[in-house]
Amino acid sequence: MATKQVLLRVDEALHDNLKMRSSIERRSINEIVVEAISEYAKTHPVSREAMLVMARAIAAEDASLLKILAEG
Repeated sequence: MATKQVLLRVDEALHDNLKMRSSIERRSINEIVVEAISEYAKTHPVSREAMLVMARAIAAEDASLLKILAEG
């Protein structure tokens, strides 16, 4: 599976907590954060309805942009 980089900014206290947990668990901060985000994504799925709303909004925006380009 291909991986992507994501810039993540956290405050100093959270960074210190992650660094300590990393040392205790002998895992990288990256591993801990990826695991936490994966858990979050599993427990907070995006509904089909929300995806359809987003897709329709994108289609409407693209259609208006294409119309403007066609007229220009």
